Order: sequence, then structure tokens, then C-alpha cells
Amino acid sequence: MYFLNKNINKHEGIIRCLSLTMIVIASGLFISIPFFKSAKVEKLNRHESTLCMPNLDQLCRLDVKERPWEYIVIHHSATAKGNAARFDYYHKKMKGWEYGLAYHFVVGNGSFSGDGEIEVGNRWKQQIHGAHTANMNCNRVAIGICLVGDFENGGAPTENQFESVVSLVQYLSRKYNIPSSNILEHKDIHQKATACPGKNFPFAELKTRLLQIASKSSNHKEL
Repeated sequence: MYFLNKNINKHEGIIRCLSLTMIVIASGLFISIPFFKSAKVEKLNRHESTLCMPNLDQLCRLDVKERPWEYIVIHHSATAKGNAARFDYYHKKMKGWEYGLAYHFVVGNGSFSGDGEIEVGNRWKQQIHGAHTANMNCNRVAIGICLVGDFENGGAPTENQFESVVSLVQYLSRKYNIPSSNILEHKDIHQKATACPGKNFPFAELKTRLLQIASKSSNHKEL
């Protein structure tokens, strides 16, 4: 009888241990499932907020004869919000410009287009001269890039905007053999006075980044 009770107690102890183990495992599953779901969502959110640079070869691809571009001119829209479509409407309907959007490219700030999104204007697609400065001689040979934002009375470009404009300017300057000295701010053009692209636009940093990229590229070629 003693041995029977002992065995029964032993089996009951094993069953209790197994039951506790199953409860712990089940509890762990219930705890871990929402944890991994949250981690996955957070990762997706971080990914969605990170700028995905486009393929610039594809973005800037042309089906018409290229113009002999010699300069790149950086602008700001001097507005807190906007995108290529809105500026095109304003330039066409309000300014009366036949080809609409004055710039070849617009870089969004997240208001009506993506933060850092590069929009390609019809002037680029059709290789039409710009209307982004008051100097027509400049417009004929200068690529106009406009960042959405007011960098004179507001803040600086967003990080994504800056990264996009660095990549775009680097790509275009390399493709058309445009020297660093011919990458200009709008206010550098001899014309009527303007503060564009504003005192808060980090132009010196842009030039530095371009030089760094060119230096790395040169070192890779030597290797």
C-alpha cells in the first residue's frame, strides 16, 4: 500500500509538473505573439519613414535629344507646402508660362508629395529650357532644381530632401560633366535680387558632400 501511494503521489507530482510546464509555455506564447507583432510593425514603420532613393537612371531617362546642360541652379519654393503639380498650375495659369512648371525637378518635403521625393517636370522630359531665373541665357543651359519649403523665413530642408538633392545633383553633374563651380544657388545668378534658396539652405554642406563623393569615386577607380 505504501508503495502504491508512493507511486500515485509520484505520478501526481509528475502530472502537476507537466501541467505547470504547459501553463508556462502557453503563457510564454501569449506574451511573445504580441511582442513580435509589435516589433514587426515598428520595423515596418521605420522602413516606411526611411527615404528610398529612386533609380536616377530610370527617373531621368529621356526619349528625346538631350540639351547641352552646363549649370545646375538650386531653388526653394518659398512656400511651406507644395509639389510639382501645384507649381505647374500656378506657373501656367497665374504666370501664363506656356510650358508651365519653371523647374526641371522638384524635391518634396512631405506636404503634397513624399518627404525627399524627386518629381520630374515636363521641361526635363521634353528637354525644354527652364524658366527658373530671370536670366534667359542661364535658363537655356541650366537645370533648375526646386526644394519645397521656405529656407529664408522658415527652417532648413528636411534630412530626406537634402539627401535627395545631393544624390540628384551628383548624378546630373557627373552625367553632363558639370563642374562644382557651375553648381549655383539662385541668388548667384546675375539678375534681379533674390535670397533664393534662402539663408538656411546648407549650400556649403552640399558642395562638401559632392566633393566627398567625387573623391571616393576617384579612389575606387584608382584601385
